[in-house]
Amino acid sequence: MMDLTPIDITQREFKRRFRGLDPVEVKSFLEGVADELQRLLKECALKDEYIQKLEAQLQGYQGEEDSLKKALIAAERLTEEVKENARKEAALILREAELKAENLLEHAHLKLAELQGEIGELKQRRGLFEAQLRAAIKLHLDLLEAESKEEKES
Repeated sequence: MMDLTPIDITQREFKRRFRGLDPVEVKSFLEGVADELQRLLKECALKDEYIQKLEAQLQGYQGEEDSLKKALIAAERLTEEVKENARKEAALILREAELKAENLLEHAHLKLAELQGEIGELKQRRGLFEAQLRAAIKLHLDLLEAESKEEKES
């Protein structure tokens, strides 16, 4: 498998024969382009799968955040109904729970920001890849049209 770049495509020259380009060499080169395109498509599919996995994880973290908020509200309602001694004990437990909840929320927010950054980076890479792929395809089409013109003119 060959690593193919737009420069390789634009600077590629084929040997000339009596009736035009060497068909074996052109076919070989196009097969290399096709192999590279197939590899890139597989890579893109893997990245799409990874993005979906990250989005699923993100949803899970958001669900945990909602659960923690609901748990905190329920704990506050409960402490209002308890007698004075129970209130003191519940307040202590609540403070510990709030610290843990804040730590969990902070961790979830950090992880969320990290995942959003990764998703943004993957989207950016995907956009760049798509632009490069479109440019490569356009270049190949232009080359094929030019070859077709040359054959018609011959």
